[in-house]
Amino acid sequence: MTTQMLQILARALRTVGARALSVTALLTVAGACNLPDVNTPDVVPIDNLNDATALPTIRAGAIGDFGIAYTGSGAQGSGGTTEGQVLASGLLADEWINTETFPDRVQADARQVDPASGTWTTVFRNVARAHLSTLNAARKFRDLADSSANSGRAELLALAGFTRVFFAENYCSGAPLSYPNPDGSIQFGTPLTTVQMLDSALDLFNQSIVAASLLTAATARANFTAFAKVGKARALLDLGQLADADTVAAAANVPTTFAYVVQHDLNTTRQQNGVYSGIRKFKRYGVADREGGAGFSWRTTLDPRTPFTRVPATNRGFDAATPQFDQLRYVDEKASIPVATGLEARLINAEASLRRGDTVGFLATLNALRAAPPAYILVGVQGTTTPTAAPNPIPPTALPVLTSPADSTAAINVLFTERARWLWGTAHRLNDLRRLERALGVRGGFGRPDSTVFPHGLYFKNGLTYGPDVNFPIPLDEQNNPNFTQCLDRLP
Repeated sequence: MTTQMLQILARALRTVGARALSVTALLTVAGACNLPDVNTPDVVPIDNLNDATALPTIRAGAIGDFGIAYTGSGAQGSGGTTEGQVLASGLLADEWINTETFPDRVQADARQVDPASGTWTTVFRNVARAHLSTLNAARKFRDLADSSANSGRAELLALAGFTRVFFAENYCSGAPLSYPNPDGSIQFGTPLTTVQMLDSALDLFNQSIVAASLLTAATARANFTAFAKVGKARALLDLGQLADADTVAAAANVPTTFAYVVQHDLNTTRQQNGVYSGIRKFKRYGVADREGGAGFSWRTTLDPRTPFTRVPATNRGFDAATPQFDQLRYVDEKASIPVATGLEARLINAEASLRRGDTVGFLATLNALRAAPPAYILVGVQGTTTPTAAPNPIPPTALPVLTSPADSTAAINVLFTERARWLWGTAHRLNDLRRLERALGVRGGFGRPDSTVFPHGLYFKNGLTYGPDVNFPIPLDEQNNPNFTQCLDRLP
């Protein structure tokens, strides 16, 4: 996080207050956090900072910051687009394609991310803000809340863990974690390797699990434990510790019906779904298809889990040239976006089965999901002319049974195809491409050549050629941190 941002946050800890709306948590079978309207979410009245009555406001601000970092919003930025990790990581991967004119987004789509870009600096700052906001809020719940009755600490520690997962999965090795001091000074962080970042995320997820275990209410205890365990399993998967990830993500710990989602609404532009805004509303992004030769066939191969449309049939993006195909996973500004689900846990279980040679178990797990698609995966109708019509769960008969793959290469293709379809638009795809390209023996890498994984060759506009980027660089103005010089490496 930049010096300027840290100084702003430090002042916030000791000065004026701000307006905030309350936020509800709906963690029963499925969890949800509602994205609140908080004008300056890091700031609460100083007299209330050590009073339990301030906790709902503190939590609201932290969840609001996380939502902006993850899903973005309809506020700020060009044409109202504030992208989060879902749009940013999907653009650098092969989920989304650029349909507008801003050079920094075009360069990112062409795998040539500019470290000086204002757009990507803001995206990085938003993750850093969410990291600090959720940690600070978790500390307040530790100090002021009844640990047996209030789930806030468990929830916020898990959200903080996910911000570190975003740093590890979507950015180069070497992101520093700095912290503001109440007196206005800054505790500058040192660059963390990707492994160190993931280890630090594991620590937060473990703390969250402990906090959840203290809850008296059985439903809350189970659901917040599941939330943290999905995050923990994801971090273990990223570390290449698949057997441990499989154990943590077991159905006994994380039922398939579990989902923690970021909710959106129309109260303010800040609270709106940023993925919908960036694609359908402002035409900055579109659904890609076989991008750069190696990209996934999102449109060529139809699948009810990843529906799209082009309305009208001649619709073009903001650049007035690129065909505009809109995703139908999130059909309006109010659509919720999953953060952690039992579906993801089952995909981890399936991968573990495949890696230990249990093809029967691998297919059984995947086919069970296809036979009973989780109800929290809501989709529109493929090719619809009414793209804002209410979405529905995927019918149980919509997906045919998978048959045994011909060989190990085909089996891996099946795994990552299923992950691509189920986890579409949830900031997983970039990391999955990195895992496919990562060297064998390095954190569970599959060792595939870059040209078979990421888009490559001639880019489709501006006379560009796809570059080598497989992650985002740390923004240039992080060099205000005396401990930081540049990325430690840009490896997958």
